[in-house]
Amino acid sequence: MRRTIFKRIFCVLSAVPFFVAVLAGLASCKGEKARPFYQISAEYVPAAGILYGEMTVEVPAPPEGALNEVSFALYPNAFRGDAPCPPLPEAYFSAAYYAGESFGSVDVRELTGAKAWEVSEGGEALIVTLSEPLAAGERAQLSMKFEVMLPKINFRLGIGEHTVNLTHFYPLLCSSPPAFSSLGDPFPAESADYRLSLTAPASYDIICGFEGERSEKNGRATLTVQAENVRDLAFVLAEGMTCSKGEAAGVPVEYWHFRKDASEELAAAEGSLTFFEERFGRYEYPKYAVVETDLPFGGMEQTALSLVSSSLSAGDRQEAVVHETAHQWWYAMAGSDQVLHAWQDEGLAEYSSALYFEAAEGEEGYKNRIAAAEKRYRAFVSVREQLSGAVDTAMDRPLSSFAGAYEYRCLVYDKSLILFDRLRAVLGEKKLFSGLKRYFAAAKGRIAPPEELILALSAGMDASGIFSSFLTGTCII
Repeated sequence: MRRTIFKRIFCVLSAVPFFVAVLAGLASCKGEKARPFYQISAEYVPAAGILYGEMTVEVPAPPEGALNEVSFALYPNAFRGDAPCPPLPEAYFSAAYYAGESFGSVDVRELTGAKAWEVSEGGEALIVTLSEPLAAGERAQLSMKFEVMLPKINFRLGIGEHTVNLTHFYPLLCSSPPAFSSLGDPFPAESADYRLSLTAPASYDIICGFEGERSEKNGRATLTVQAENVRDLAFVLAEGMTCSKGEAAGVPVEYWHFRKDASEELAAAEGSLTFFEERFGRYEYPKYAVVETDLPFGGMEQTALSLVSSSLSAGDRQEAVVHETAHQWWYAMAGSDQVLHAWQDEGLAEYSSALYFEAAEGEEGYKNRIAAAEKRYRAFVSVREQLSGAVDTAMDRPLSSFAGAYEYRCLVYDKSLILFDRLRAVLGEKKLFSGLKRYFAAAKGRIAPPEELILALSAGMDASGIFSSFLTGTCII
């Protein structure tokens, strides 16, 4: 059984500075870019519907120059009543807001280590001016307390009907101030190192994609986890769930659910993890967890943890499990900017799923998915042309430019799937698959621009023309 988590050497807060120094030294020895280090302690109080937290983060200066200001994404503020846009498409409101409209927010207080700080007008970002500019190789330490009012909502963050979903719940460093959208992922997060303790009533399972130490005292349970070089840490809290356990490629696999039998879904998680590791490269995390949870649609990916809607049919659940597992390669390990180039990780995940079902079900499993994507895409183009006379079919654009969930689905998922199918026909299987493996190896642990994917698939044959025609909308399907 593989393990990549830190050795349990440091047990108390007083050890953090030395711990950070060790991490920085290891990174420099490996020639890796210095990463932030988060030390977080949080507690969920059900009676109040609030998550109380304290956080200290070590912020490294970029190697290319000085650092004077940093931004933290405040995702819980996407649920404020005065947020610039709703946190999810209105079509899903009835399924999401099970107890009527509900709001959430995050309040940051007692921030130390900074000259000045402010929350952006829309609440999306905490903008911090450092006490002193950082030169290359230096690190700043910022500490703060935060209080998250969780909305009552079946979604990625909130108190659902059966589970409490905690994703992006803490202030999270981002390369530029985020602009939240009701479509897609909220913002791209840089890789970082973590030590995080989460406390909840002892009746709750505290579910995470990383191994941790659980302790109980005075009716409360605390799970402490450590993780290195990850995009995020997320949790699900639930009472009375069943954990079905398996293994794939030497990695423990957990499937959490409320049903009597989840053997098919567990098998989909195990099978797809094994397949993707063989096809693209090694799975880097110590375990993998999938949770059937309160979501109004399909699923959502986090690092080493996938959320799948408990309301899906059996067949759709397996599809969602495979797609979210693919995101462990195309989001968690090999990152991209999901706000500016949403097609990059979603298209790769969708195509990887089609390849898995081709292996699991035969050639028809693959062809049927391509045909269905083409049918949906052509219907979208036809309807838009009838309504407005013209349609923008460009794929490579920011989330804010999509008219809604229908357009987003057809261009980001369906058209991307068609793109990779066309690349397979032009390049051939060998070049396409070796190119994807090459891209994954180069992009691991960071956010890679689309140009790197295009370059990786152009070895021996220039694929830029195909990409350009799809991304700009000039191709005809």
